[in-house]
Amino acid sequence: MKIYTIQEVAKLLKCSERQIFRYLKQDKLGGSKQGKWRFTDEDVRAFLNAGRNKRKPAKK
Repeated sequence: MKIYTIQEVAKLLKCSERQIFRYLKQDKLGGSKQGKWRFTDEDVRAFLNAGRNKRKPAKK
């Protein structure tokens, strides 16, 4: 199992570290704080899947 840091998740999601903290505060992204925040593959996948499910279907 891969463990990611805030910096690595921000790079994966192509957003700022500050945005990662916002996602954590809004309970959109799961993680665990072990001195510093750490994220598993499952945390990142769950975040991405939740985002896909919320998107509106494309207009025809």
